[in-house]
Amino acid sequence: MSGGSVRRHFDMIAPGYDRWKSKARYYYDAIKASVAEVVPKGSRVLEVGCGTGDILASLRPSDGVGIDISEPMVEAATQKHPGLRFRVQDLMDEPPEERYPFVIAIDVVEHLPDLARGLAAMRAMLSEDGLLVAITANPAWAPVLEIAERLRLKMPEGEHTWRSREAILDAAARCGLREVSFTRSLLVPKAIPGVKALNAVAWARPLRERFGLIQRAVFERAPAA
Repeated sequence: MSGGSVRRHFDMIAPGYDRWKSKARYYYDAIKASVAEVVPKGSRVLEVGCGTGDILASLRPSDGVGIDISEPMVEAATQKHPGLRFRVQDLMDEPPEERYPFVIAIDVVEHLPDLARGLAAMRAMLSEDGLLVAITANPAWAPVLEIAERLRLKMPEGEHTWRSREAILDAAARCGLREVSFTRSLLVPKAIPGVKALNAVAWARPLRERFGLIQRAVFERAPAA
């Protein structure tokens, strides 16, 4: 996996990106809700791997900036959300000079060719008391998601590496990030009547924490040693 292969993949799927997300609206609505639990409306937010900008826009930021490796994605985001700022940027390049109280990265960690280097770049984008919100797919779902992709039931991911909590924590610690919280949610990624209640009922919480599809890790800058 390389930055070039990731860029080519997302350039290729950009024309159909919003259609794929519309088919999986229930899942993406759950992601938006998960991010909003951490990031208050009206905040200054930087999104890494912003795609066409819908998650960033859902937060109604006072100052919202999205960066993405794919130029067609950024062009689409700029047209859809003129009140926000978007630019093409490879995370592995120098981070922007601005710092933000909230940096979010949704389904980005899996596509980083160098996990520690990518997280270090995100850390550099954080203000002193800022929070990084990184959402990934639970690797336990890998067989299901790979089958769904082959059947064209979900958006193709291209080259990626499933990242466990342990792998993310290890890389985060090495670049000066400390975990604030880690949660899993969404046992049922489709709005199936009756069954979707498992995503909310109290008795299913232990199941969600172990098997939930959405993994959300929140990090802060670790204190200097």
